[in-house]
Amino acid sequence: MPTILIIFGISGDLSKRYLLPSLDKISKAKMLPNKFVIVGVTRQKHPDLFVMDLTDKKDYEKLNDYLLEIEKSFGKIAQRLFYLAVPPDACKNIITLIGKSSLAKHKNNKILLEKPFGTNLKSARGLIKHTDKYFKTKDVYRIDHYLAKDTAKDMMILRHKKAFQNTWNKNFIKNIEIQASEKLGIEGRVHFYEQTGALRDFVQSHLLELLALVLMKLPKEKNKNIPALRYQALKDLDIVCDITKNECVKRAQYEGYREEVGKENTMTETFVSIRLSSKDKGWFGVPITLTTGKNLKKKFTKIKIEHQSGLIDFDFKDKEGVLSAYEQVLLSAIKGDHNFFISSKEVLESWRILDEVQNSWQNRKNDLIIYKKGSSIEKVGE
Repeated sequence: MPTILIIFGISGDLSKRYLLPSLDKISKAKMLPNKFVIVGVTRQKHPDLFVMDLTDKKDYEKLNDYLLEIEKSFGKIAQRLFYLAVPPDACKNIITLIGKSSLAKHKNNKILLEKPFGTNLKSARGLIKHTDKYFKTKDVYRIDHYLAKDTAKDMMILRHKKAFQNTWNKNFIKNIEIQASEKLGIEGRVHFYEQTGALRDFVQSHLLELLALVLMKLPKEKNKNIPALRYQALKDLDIVCDITKNECVKRAQYEGYREEVGKENTMTETFVSIRLSSKDKGWFGVPITLTTGKNLKKKFTKIKIEHQSGLIDFDFKDKEGVLSAYEQVLLSAIKGDHNFFISSKEVLESWRILDEVQNSWQNRKNDLIIYKKGSSIEKVGE
């Protein structure tokens, strides 16, 4: 199908590091539709980009006219993919102005959204309601590129093997741990990280979604209803201790963070570890731990499964010769495949789990651990 990809934030870090290299690679591999055009939207003058004021409805009308000219050259109507590679606080207004302009009259619009999807359960509900006002549910693609990583696919292949189909449960698995350790700090992203923190940045999307892949029931038909199965797995999760006593939730901050952001009393966590449990009868009683942090000794993301047959360690390293996560995300959105995207129900369930943690943190100021840069992920807070 003829496709126009409209990238808001074409000159930003996400586009430069991931989107444009991914598009270049899949284009050279001839994996894109024959009629495919990228329209880069920017606020600053540029000869090769569409320059517009993101707050001016008139400019959205001009954008629609521009897209109609491209479609005229195609000789037929194209699907339009609006990719919002912009800061979270800019998304709502862009969605509104797309929805209130003549762009909304187009019959085949899709919108791609990056995390974070809200800051708590209430804000997530509001954002979902707002998006649904202008886009049909089937046309909304919430991105968690970790779901599209090759290692996540490898895990699902393993789960489908006969040897594991009947042994992937509490009777054969003693412990589940998912870790995301980063060597870098916040790298100048002061405003973003002060609004986000490790819990919102990594746990709410990446780690909980990977856990959902571990716990979900296998589909009756391969690759069918995957988001619904992940949602059910999340629905069964709970934090099973008294959060106020700091028994199963640990938050920490690396030395020098406060000086880095210029706030001497900030409680923003750069490290978090949470213990969970599932109510599902197949998983009840199996300890589950999610941990992530910045400025640590090593960079890695791992899923560790203590299986009766031995330790199963899924290491999320980039591989040569396979689609990268963002290549897969882009191709899936073009094809209309939702398996690598988060449903609104998944977003709300993840916030149901984490809201209790955030609310508890607001009332406490004495539980933040300060750790040295270069610490190992296992040693923080010991």
